[in-house]
Parts: sequence; structure tokens; C-alpha cells
Amino acid sequence: MGHRSGFESSERACGVADPHLSIEPVRTLRPPVILVGMHRSGTSLLTAVLREFGLITGFSLNNEESAFFHRLNLYIERATGGRWDDPEPIARAHADAHLLRQIVRHLKKAVTSSKIILYLGVRLFWRYRSLERVDQPWGWKDPRNTFTFDLWRRVFPHARVIHIYRHGVDVAASLRAREVNSRVQALSHYASMRCRTLSGAFGLWRAYVEKAFSLQPEDGERAIRHVRYEDFLASPEQTVRTLLDFCELPVRPDVLRRITARLKPLRAFAFRRDPELRAFYEEVRDDPWMIRLGYSD
Repeated sequence: MGHRSGFESSERACGVADPHLSIEPVRTLRPPVILVGMHRSGTSLLTAVLREFGLITGFSLNNEESAFFHRLNLYIERATGGRWDDPEPIARAHADAHLLRQIVRHLKKAVTSSKIILYLGVRLFWRYRSLERVDQPWGWKDPRNTFTFDLWRRVFPHARVIHIYRHGVDVAASLRAREVNSRVQALSHYASMRCRTLSGAFGLWRAYVEKAFSLQPEDGERAIRHVRYEDFLASPEQTVRTLLDFCELPVRPDVLRRITARLKPLRAFAFRRDPELRAFYEEVRDDPWMIRLGYSD
């Protein structure tokens, strides 16, 4: 019992789940909002919307992903032997205390260094000089966050999470189309043989949603929101207002009207307009996660 008590006190003192890690977390005025979700599920769309209301999301090269945090997630992949389309090794890294400590130390060193200018940009960097001083809502989007969040919460223990998920067949179809039709993608180290088939892409979707719904922020259920992509398109104003409150961002009616007007509800359940995808849906509709997420009907 004495050992158990020491475990709990160390856990509380460090703000991390592993008492053997012994790395002090980064203290910020505001906890980051970390956006997670399977690729092709609406993470970019949702991030762009929140950015228009004032969420700092960092300098992005494409897809609304912070180049700075994207690079750090790639570091985690290399350190653990995982990839965006084979993320399970990242989750298994927690069994190796030495590797875990090495990764978390690297992440903490990076986010507390002057390199944070690559995230904040020149103007915000000269204003704040560090993430610890940022006094307005901030965060970053990367689908990889789904599997790297358990590492990031050791750096930012009070991080909040927004998870967006989408129909598994639509995601699988979108991923396959990207892999098969893009010459650039085929030559890139991001290319995925797994996602060149509907079944392979669907299996990856299942892995991501299962992991996302297992995430446990330090501050419990009040620190995470799950957003259904199709509901977002159908009732954007209600969804956005809920997320603005969660992120502590002000509601701006003019921006809300502009965003609502440009969303395309027909992008929801796109598979229904394709005979091949409808047939694939019949094959996977009884998958436990399709049933749990309300996609089996």
C-alpha cells in the first residue's frame, strides 16, 4: 500500500500518468486545444472554422496543420516506429519507460525553446516570447494527435481535446481516392499501400476512432468534445457555438453567418451516390464501431 501511495502522490506532483517519468510539465496561462480525428474526417474544416473565430493554430503549410507541431509528431513516429497509416506502435511506446522519457523531454525542450516562433509567427512571438505567456485560446490540429495525445498530455496536462469523426465508408473512399489518383502522393513518403483499398482504409478508420474515444484528458470528460461530421454540416451554428464555448472564444454573428452559408451538407453520406461504395457499406455496416457511432442504418 505504501508503494501505491507514492505512485499517486508523484503522479499528482508531476501532472503525468507515469510516476517514473519525473518530468515537470509545461505551465501555460491557457491549456492548448488539441484537435484530433481520422484523416479525411473534417479536421481541416473544423480547424479553419475555429481559426476564423480567433483560435491560434500556428503557421501552416497545408491542411490547416501547424508545421511546428506536425514536425514534432513526425519525430514521435520515427522514435516509436509508427506511421500515420500504422499508428499502433505509437500507443505501444508507453511500455518502454526509457523511450517515453526521451520523447517527452524532447517535446518539452522544443515547445519551451525559441523555435516556438515557427508556431507563433514573428508578431505573436515578439508579443509573448513563449507559449507559457499566451493569454488567448491556442492549439493545433493534426490527425496524428489521435495517437500522440497521450504523450502530449504529459507536456500539457490540462490540454483540451476536440475529436471529429465521420462515416467510415466516406473516409475510406476519400483516402483511397487520394492514394490512387494523386501522383504526388504516390511518390511521397506519406504514401500508403494500406489505404489503396477500401478495406485497408476502413480498418485504419476503425483504429483511429477506437483510439480517439479512449482518450482520457487529465481533467476528465469536461475536457473533451466529440463532434460528428455529419451533424456539424447539418447544424453548423449549434455545433460551432458549443465549440466556441468549449474553447472560450467569442461568438461573432457575422462570421457565424458567413461560415454557415459556405458549408456543403451534401458532403455528408456521400457514399450513397456510388454503387460500389453502397455495396462496401453493406459489408461493413455491422462493424461494432459503425453501430456504436450510429452509421449502421
